Amino acid sequence: MRGIFLISFLVLSVVFKSNANEHRGVFFKSKEVSLEKRTGIDLTEDGTISYQNSFSIEFDILFRDLDERYGYVLQLKETNDGHQFDLIYNIDGRFPDLFIVLDKKETGLQMALTREQIELVNRWHKFKLEVNAVSGEVAMTFEGKTVRDKIDLPVSSELEWTFGIVNRYGFEIDEVPPMSVRNIRFSEQNNLKYFWPLDYSTNFTVKDSIEGKVAEITNPAWVVEQHQTWKQVRSFEFSDLPQIAFNKKSEAFYFVERKQGITKFSLNERKVNTIKYQSGNPFYEDAQQVFFDKNNRLRTYSKYKNIVPAFNEVNRTWNNRYDTLAYLPKYWHHNSLLNPVDGSFTAIAGYGFFTYFNTIRKLNETTNKWEEQEFKGELFEPRYLASLGQSDNDSVYYLFGGLGNETGKQILGKEFYYDLYKIDFGADTISKVWAVEEIGDESFTPVNSMIINEQENCFYTLCFSHSNNETDLQLLKADLDSPEYKFVGSKIPYSFYDITSFADLYNWQTHNKILALTMHKTASGKFKVNIYSLNYPPSESELTPAGEQVAGKFPVAYLFFGALALLLIGAVLIILRKSKKAKTEAQKPTLNLLTEDINSSDEMSQGRILTFGGFQVFDRNGREITYRFSPTLKELFLLIFLNTVDGNTGISSKKIQDYLWPDKPEHNAKNNRGVNIKKLRSILEDVGDISITFDGNYWRMTHCEDVFCDFEYVKAYYQKGFDISRIKEFNTVMSILSRGNFLVNTETEWLDRWKDDISGRIVNRLEEVCELLDIRKNEKELLEITDVLFTFDQMNETALELKCNILYHQGKHSLAKEIYNHYIKLYKNLYNEDFSRSFKDVVS
Repeated sequence: MRGIFLISFLVLSVVFKSNANEHRGVFFKSKEVSLEKRTGIDLTEDGTISYQNSFSIEFDILFRDLDERYGYVLQLKETNDGHQFDLIYNIDGRFPDLFIVLDKKETGLQMALTREQIELVNRWHKFKLEVNAVSGEVAMTFEGKTVRDKIDLPVSSELEWTFGIVNRYGFEIDEVPPMSVRNIRFSEQNNLKYFWPLDYSTNFTVKDSIEGKVAEITNPAWVVEQHQTWKQVRSFEFSDLPQIAFNKKSEAFYFVERKQGITKFSLNERKVNTIKYQSGNPFYEDAQQVFFDKNNRLRTYSKYKNIVPAFNEVNRTWNNRYDTLAYLPKYWHHNSLLNPVDGSFTAIAGYGFFTYFNTIRKLNETTNKWEEQEFKGELFEPRYLASLGQSDNDSVYYLFGGLGNETGKQILGKEFYYDLYKIDFGADTISKVWAVEEIGDESFTPVNSMIINEQENCFYTLCFSHSNNETDLQLLKADLDSPEYKFVGSKIPYSFYDITSFADLYNWQTHNKILALTMHKTASGKFKVNIYSLNYPPSESELTPAGEQVAGKFPVAYLFFGALALLLIGAVLIILRKSKKAKTEAQKPTLNLLTEDINSSDEMSQGRILTFGGFQVFDRNGREITYRFSPTLKELFLLIFLNTVDGNTGISSKKIQDYLWPDKPEHNAKNNRGVNIKKLRSILEDVGDISITFDGNYWRMTHCEDVFCDFEYVKAYYQKGFDISRIKEFNTVMSILSRGNFLVNTETEWLDRWKDDISGRIVNRLEEVCELLDIRKNEKELLEITDVLFTFDQMNETALELKCNILYHQGKHSLAKEIYNHYIKLYKNLYNEDFSRSFKDVVS
């Protein structure tokens, strides 16, 4: 057994060593998560670091974009005199952006970042702090720029050193910027003493590669994971098939509908705007026939009509008065570009009327007529569902893959192409670069676009299998010169039903990410759009156990014995887990919950602000005054309230303007804010002792104990651990949650994140409570908890299992079955697939 464990360890070591040098670094979870989930590194967890005369600290740092980019990068404390350095990052439009505070006082170590460094996020920068304790000179260098100051420090001392959230050594840090850190170095008198590369690890500790000094990581996340796993950015639903265009300059998606207008999603501002047409119409066919021209105007087109309507976004008008809904598109799933020679719109290949095409068609800007282009060389076979991308040489494009046949006639069969063509629009030539018979064991086609990386001499595109309609997208990385390729990164679910589906790949340049978009028609007849992001460049590493690696990467014996060892370990763990579970079940307490009066005296205070089950406000005399909150006042109240109570910092004037008056000039927005703050204060005076304050940076809201707020009560109970032994408080919380979801009838885009986060926290805690209770001795309590679980998560499987199980064993078989049938019907409607567990499985 000992030998098998050793072999297993060797296998895993080989796997993780292969990943170590690619995209190393710790990803710090910041304000996108609650305080207890944020990331920190304690480099001196196993003892302090000593220095004599001088030392330096170096590391690479990467910043990403969030609404608030503020926090403590690192904390450094020398123990002899107790001096403490805090390196702080704060992007709010005022000097400085990066600075060091010594013993809570400002120093001369202050630096403004360039506009490019602030706007172009997800890029690595070099940081260095040099301390000469003999001369007292301290220098801070960021990306080659250095600032200096004189600071008195002991010639020799011990150092305690942390990054991000580490509440130790008196630091008590709760603000960490959205950052990643790698390659941390500590040198003493110009000699490297410690080096933490921060390679990927499955542990909560990492060692430096010189002395083996252990650093502890709180809530670890890894940079490599951000380059491997696609994360959903946004989803939309449309009643008609949306024509989709991406504006590269503003980095915004435009979803064009025939009548409803345009939905604009700005990636950098994370804002969604609906643009209703004031006059005119786009040319609309059920296909992707929309683009931004060389003048950055949004336009639609058709093969049949000599009109190419342009949209004036300022006036919200199309310069086309006809309602042009006419023909089926002639070219489905074609590729398009702006011709690098003259900027004219150019379309390539496509499918329509049982025919595959290999024509290259240019739109004449003068006549609005299509003209076929002639190219010398080897023309590609007729096809659609190919991928197109532009090289660093603006006149050169590459076309990859597709589905078609050499005759172009669909009735003569279809062929999947895995070939790469180089199209030079400057020389009017086409040449085949390479071709292979197949890629993998399935038939693949790529998405509409590819991203070319000429520094690595490769391209990326997303591919999906045609074996099933319900398929997956995965990145293909392929060589530009030879047929060498591999699939990288995680998979994205994709429903492909030919002409009613669409997928594409985009470059989100300012954030150094790539984007994947999928669109498909749902069972209800609507069109669902999902957008995902991945840090660029994608990682080729696979952070999976050795048994799941691709065959051929490691010796067969290692793989075999590694897999055997993992199976044995898994079997032992399963046995131990079952034994522990049985023991735990026997020890579960019987608690008489929900027996006291749920109308807590706190909750029934005269001044009340209620958020669960809908927004309600009661004045100090117990009268409801919700009607006094106009939609704008309510949103203003919630912005300040939530960012104070749950965001901990308050909210800036700029953010309020962005949410409430984004289209107004700053002076008008300021006047609106002032008028509405005054109205809000007047209303809140009638509720109780509530104050709205502004400290020059943030608006905050505070109140005294004469005002009860259900959200604050639930949050406080949550932070205390949701302790069910405090029965009175638990009863009050349950009575609050039983009213309904958080701000259930308040719909605004920025609020979605709060709703999801709050619902998720509540569901997680209630599921933990269910684990603590005995299913036979606490049936009443568990039934009420399951009702609340279903309120916050209608597809909660824990609630289904508990409720059906309890009712079934109470002899209420038909009621249990009714609940199960309702669940599986809802499951089918939501996911368009059958629920995998039978009624017998659920109640057994």
